[in-house]
Amino acid sequence: MDQASFFVAFFAALFAITNPLGNIPFYLMYTANIESPRTRQAFAILLGPVIFAILVLCMFFGSAVLSFFGISVPAFEIAGAILLLVISLSMVSGTRTEQVHATTSSTKGLTPWRAAEAYIPAILVPLIFPIYIGGGTITVATIYGNEALTGGHFAAAIAVVAFVCILIILCNLASDVIARILGRQGLEIVVRVFGIVLLGLSVQMFADGASQMAAAFLQTHSL
Repeated sequence: MDQASFFVAFFAALFAITNPLGNIPFYLMYTANIESPRTRQAFAILLGPVIFAILVLCMFFGSAVLSFFGISVPAFEIAGAILLLVISLSMVSGTRTEQVHATTSSTKGLTPWRAAEAYIPAILVPLIFPIYIGGGTITVATIYGNEALTGGHFAAAIAVVAFVCILIILCNLASDVIARILGRQGLEIVVRVFGIVLLGLSVQMFADGASQMAAAFLQTHSL
């Protein structure tokens, strides 16, 4: 595979699996209580480098780390599904909104960039893991990371990840317009509705992970 073909193939796969456009509602949910527009913008920008760093680590070390701890990608996907299940139930009930509001309230008095930086650990799960970076993302990153190392496409791989992260930043910055249209009550309704969507996603993730584990088990123990 030449450099251009690798870039196009990796970009198509990574863009589809990280889904910057489709994840805007989830981004809105977890930033709805950040009142300062400047802090929201700073957070959207900071989120890009965080995802970039994690994706690069997944590309070149993800498989080794999971193997070191004896964890398969399907098992990691099931773990992410369980996390999403718990969080989606709290979103539907409204308790997740209260937890997020408590987190954002503790950042008052900080500069926009400091407040955004302090908020990132609070949404590491589930916004980054496993919504943006789940089992499928790790699989794609690992496959193309190995291809980059063996085929000499290291620069192209880094460029793809950077480009996708820039698109994530741009999509999340555009979410401010959506937030202003919906208003606070509208966002609360969105949180509840997408809590149900997230519940469905968690069940699907669990089913996918379980089916992959079952297929691997049958293949290993087949005669």
